[in-house]
Amino acid sequence: MIKVFGMLHKRSDITQEQFHAHWAGPHAVEALKLTAVMKRYVQNHKAADPFPGFEAPCDGSPECWMDDLEAAGQLNAIPEYLTGAYPDEPRFMRERSAGVMVSEQVEVEGPSVGKDDKLVKVLAFYRRDPDLSHQAFVEHWMAHDHPLITGGGNLCRWVRSPAAPEAYVDTDPMYDGAEELWWANTDDYAKDADGGLAPSDLAHVLDMKATKVMFVDENRVHWPGTI
Repeated sequence: MIKVFGMLHKRSDITQEQFHAHWAGPHAVEALKLTAVMKRYVQNHKAADPFPGFEAPCDGSPECWMDDLEAAGQLNAIPEYLTGAYPDEPRFMRERSAGVMVSEQVEVEGPSVGKDDKLVKVLAFYRRDPDLSHQAFVEHWMAHDHPLITGGGNLCRWVRSPAAPEAYVDTDPMYDGAEELWWANTDDYAKDADGGLAPSDLAHVLDMKATKVMFVDENRVHWPGTI
């Protein structure tokens, strides 16, 4: 299974509220036409509160699950996309970046998550220090028994996803990986934030300016069953 994170930036002539409303409304309707290729689809809307110490990567990050790299390549070429979601994109967003393709690794599965469950979520996109190779960074990251940006003892779900090597044979990914962290409520998040890692502890493995982190409000648009 391949997962793709996109990077969406709102048009300069609309408000944040208009951006989020259009993405969650008319655009989500178009996205639901793509489920023959897209197995799950979540909209990660940038929350109002910034994550301490980091800039957000974008105004929103779509999260799409597909069977494999071939299916990921097909998504933007099928008629349902070319006649629906594609012409709708300029109505609420600027041109999008390539984002990053990743291989998902679930570290803490936690209780099942339903379509409408409300959780506190942090989404981090890591860019390695320029002196490290991608592989060296991934090995360091995976050697930790906790997330890089927080202690994580009160997490209800934790997923870390290195950039899929088969997608970047001849190129360097925009990010070396993504980390997703969920807490059941704000009190549980606050406990972990109080005991978390300071950015200085990460400086030897991360490019701190290029690494981006944000709180997000999840809109689980296509969410068959639970995970």
